[in-house]
Amino acid sequence: MPPEERSSQAARPKRFRRWRRIAIGAVVLLAMVPLWLFGRGILAAWARRMAARRMSVWAISEAQGWLAWSARLDPGEAETEWMQAVCFRRLGEVDRWGKALQSAQQKGTPSPRIQQEAKLGLIQSGQLYDGAELDFDALIEAGVSQDEVATAFVRGYLVGEQGQKAKLILDAWATAGPEEAHVAYMRAFYWRRMGEPARAETELQNALARQPRHELARAALAELYENQDRLDRALEQHVALAAHAPQRETAQLGLARVLRKLGRLDEARAVLQSPAARPEPPAGVAVEMGQIELESDNYEEARQWLEQTDLDRAEDDATLSAAASTFALAGQITRAEAYCARIAAAKDRMVRLLDLQSRLAVDPRDRQAAEELGRLSPQSVMMAAGASASGTGQGREDRRRRTATSAPELYELHCAACHGADGNGNGRAARHLFPRPRDLRTGKSRLVSTLNGVPTPGDLEAVIRLGMPGTAMRAFDDLSEDQRTRLAGEVMRMNREGIRAQLVDVLRREEEEIDEDEVDGVVRLCTTPGEVVRVPPIGPADSPAIARGRDVYSRLGCDNCHGEDGRGAWDTPLFDDKSRPSPPRDLARDPFKGGHEPESIYLRVYVGMPGTPHPACYNVSQDQLIDLVHYCRSLSQEPKRTLTNHQRSLEATTPPAASTVSAQPKQAIVAPSASSGA
Repeated sequence: MPPEERSSQAARPKRFRRWRRIAIGAVVLLAMVPLWLFGRGILAAWARRMAARRMSVWAISEAQGWLAWSARLDPGEAETEWMQAVCFRRLGEVDRWGKALQSAQQKGTPSPRIQQEAKLGLIQSGQLYDGAELDFDALIEAGVSQDEVATAFVRGYLVGEQGQKAKLILDAWATAGPEEAHVAYMRAFYWRRMGEPARAETELQNALARQPRHELARAALAELYENQDRLDRALEQHVALAAHAPQRETAQLGLARVLRKLGRLDEARAVLQSPAARPEPPAGVAVEMGQIELESDNYEEARQWLEQTDLDRAEDDATLSAAASTFALAGQITRAEAYCARIAAAKDRMVRLLDLQSRLAVDPRDRQAAEELGRLSPQSVMMAAGASASGTGQGREDRRRRTATSAPELYELHCAACHGADGNGNGRAARHLFPRPRDLRTGKSRLVSTLNGVPTPGDLEAVIRLGMPGTAMRAFDDLSEDQRTRLAGEVMRMNREGIRAQLVDVLRREEEEIDEDEVDGVVRLCTTPGEVVRVPPIGPADSPAIARGRDVYSRLGCDNCHGEDGRGAWDTPLFDDKSRPSPPRDLARDPFKGGHEPESIYLRVYVGMPGTPHPACYNVSQDQLIDLVHYCRSLSQEPKRTLTNHQRSLEATTPPAASTVSAQPKQAIVAPSASSGA
């Protein structure tokens, strides 16, 4: 056979196969036309099923991609809008959640489902209305998944600073599904709110090991690493998050931000190339592009990007800081100073909000704090007070006060918010307070009248009645004498239990035999008040007594901590027995913790303040102690400073030259405060 003929025969099968593919494609296309025209609802339902599968593993952005297909295929379908609302609630995008829920209602979603989703949104935001707790089981019985209900309640309790209730739900949830990725994520959410980042990191890693597509866990771990300046680890998580959720704007912004912080500016710019090319790029993208150009020394480009945002309404530090730097480098000093002033005002406002929230956590009846918080942030006051939109939170609080009679009930009502439900010092308000609330189980009482440093019931009752000036511990002078006695007894019971548990734990770690009688004996020894100090009569001060007291002050080394003028020395940082900062008292401007009565100051000097660096002075004569009391009182000035928790923390950890509180030694800083003097 000639070569030409063999070539022609070999070409026929190829042409046949090509024409066969074309024919098959035409048949499929013809089949798809009626399916597209008459079966779009079927395709949309299939897209929603695919979205539901993604939602079940918390791959939310992937689910939203399928829901977008469903909306294009069947725009009038209410189920798509309702599922979008669920996605937005999970992401915490409140405005978009509200719009999607409204659209779902308009398109015909049944009212019960709308009401259920609305309840979940309210609960999750911390607005725990009357009867919300009763709705926990009711929502599950109505068909809402346990994960959705438990998530909403845990988040809502934590927003409302009710950590104990959140933990109860988490513990029960973890028992029912110990290996679930989302349970691990919510435990991490809890630990982050409790100020335990290491435990949160472990739980987030557990969540991602069980379900790598859990978008919220991935984003939370990336944020945690970024906040700790572990940028290489943060970058790994942001890359993975962007791969799983390529269309999510926050994922792109997070990746670009970390790349910028690492100095990889060209890569950061490339990540945002697509959203930045839109005719009206999102505000977040414009701000990040402005920062990228600013750090690339392209000041004009940075200015152009930043001016695409509404700088007059911007409130976040990132935007305002970038604007201040950009306009300063452009020579527009007045405009830059205006942005700096707004940054300072925003920080002051946030500090004030935190202080007001802590005051309400300590004392929900503090109407002054509630009213000011309402003016600064209406949403915050609702969350902080735990009240519903109808304002029945105060009524519930009043009812609790009327019915609380036993010592545990009184403690739970008045003390647990700061000192914790079991007295360990980790109440829901504790992380807002400085100094931290005392650990009533194993911590030492500061104000005592005994030689062995163990407080008498009278010592504890006095602290409850008078409070602890200069801290967040308010005066509970509105309680009856009987109520204060019961509370003092409850504190002593917790201390005995705490000392006993601590001792048993030590014996177990040392693998020692535990003799219950011996343990009880040691506990009695550690918790029984010793001999009460008899304070001698202290007459009025005169100039010679004050002069002698100054010599005693210097000879005993009081100036090493309190300074020559009584305002504190900063040569050596001081810490308490829990390794927390314990700055010396400013004897001139601050109120004395035990009060300004001469008898109280005498006890503070003679027996010291257990648990703090303040020593006892058993080897000093009565006359010298009395002279020293007169000198300390002579240092005291009026009016006294009233500092916020933030200001106290800042002053305790920052040298005077850098401290905003100490930078004005001649002025008294007075801020509105609770009745506690916090």
